[in-house]
Amino acid sequence: MGPVVGVRPPSRPAARTSSVRAGLLAVAAAALALPLAWGVGGAGGAGTDARTPAALTRTTPSTILPHLESRATATWCGTASEVDITPNAVAGYPVHWIYVIPSDGEDRFSNFASVIQTDWETMDGWWRAQDSSRGLRSDLAQFSCGLQLDLSSVRLSLSSGQLGAPEEPFELIWDALVARGFSSQRTKYVVYYDGPVGNDNICGVGGTLSGGLGMAMYLVRSCPGVTSAEVAAHELVHAMGAVPSEAPHECAPPNDGHTCDNDRDLMYPYTDGTPLAGLTLDPGRDDYYGHSGSWPDLQDSPWLIQLDRQAPVSLSITGPGRVVADVPGLDCTQSCTTTWNAGTQLLLSPTPATGVKLVRWSGACGGSSQCALVTGQSGPVTALFAPVTYRVNVKVSGKGRIRSSIYGIGCPGRCSATVPSYSPFRLTATAGRGWRFKSWSGACRGTRTVCTLPMSGNASARAVFVRR
Repeated sequence: MGPVVGVRPPSRPAARTSSVRAGLLAVAAAALALPLAWGVGGAGGAGTDARTPAALTRTTPSTILPHLESRATATWCGTASEVDITPNAVAGYPVHWIYVIPSDGEDRFSNFASVIQTDWETMDGWWRAQDSSRGLRSDLAQFSCGLQLDLSSVRLSLSSGQLGAPEEPFELIWDALVARGFSSQRTKYVVYYDGPVGNDNICGVGGTLSGGLGMAMYLVRSCPGVTSAEVAAHELVHAMGAVPSEAPHECAPPNDGHTCDNDRDLMYPYTDGTPLAGLTLDPGRDDYYGHSGSWPDLQDSPWLIQLDRQAPVSLSITGPGRVVADVPGLDCTQSCTTTWNAGTQLLLSPTPATGVKLVRWSGACGGSSQCALVTGQSGPVTALFAPVTYRVNVKVSGKGRIRSSIYGIGCPGRCSATVPSYSPFRLTATAGRGWRFKSWSGACRGTRTVCTLPMSGNASARAVFVRR
């Protein structure tokens, strides 16, 4: 026999997760059922209230996790760092992965990096097998061996004693990571916590806030015999908002937030150690994924790549400047094309280089501030950057003057001025007594006395006057 966990729907925004309520369950063939804890209700809901766990059957924590190391088939080739590499190689709302240890913990990132990489590949492959139109949108970066997870490694300021005191340290780790900058409302974080916990029968915890920030935490030293990919997938689905309270097969308390109609559903509240490959994503397609009901559907989550609804955003950049989208995945200093789920709302922000300004957007956007667009519904976009000012040089031949109503040009010989770029600048030629205006040369042409310069660059103009 072993423990089972569950939660109830969200009740107050302040809490981010529930402590698990555990109980005992007899399973076939005396298999050990271990908990998969979570902390959210419906998609977009707030966190849930903490509750006191019932008695649990404890197991001995694994210290080296051979069952994980032996199944690692991918090799992660990056360098350990707390920094989140930008821009993301895959555009859209990302899932970012983090290895976390206490302040006094042994750093085993090198042991787990390839395990985490393998888990992601396992989860993504499993998801695409469950639904060929969807994949996990994990935060990827380009390394020497190819496109891999952008893994962060974080040593917390909290000690093993502090983190091992509560039954599960989810809220402590949540707050600590948010303080370290892992706080994007557009990101879900998958955390592998390699440290002590107060109850080693709890395999993982997940939670989300209504704004979008969510975490799925796998407790590395708990639940030997249960594969990490299974736990990470279960908690990530919770962090993305499932199972909604409207689901017809949602479990009754204390296991609400899970489904109870099929023991091979990923979101069933018990596990007998069956690996992820033996589980199904909402088998009846009637609770939380691909259903026809009016309640939230995980299949529509922006944290999934909608393989059947991809749309490019083509951005042309002229001049020294940078364009960044509010959703990760577009950060360009030169012309670029990125690919998104169709219907993604983006806000593009320009950052000119020193001494430069955004002159204008063109194409799908206009104006000279930010650019709002919807992918798949907007065409190409162009951002034109230019120096804030350009120089005008004026020369007069003969008897006459060239004047401008602004910027101090009024010269009978030679003069110059610094004027705003891409702001039309008018020059007027006035002949002296006994002379007449003949023509312009240089940036101005023709025989009319007025010349308007577009100021798309430095300009030199000459006015020629001749005797009458």
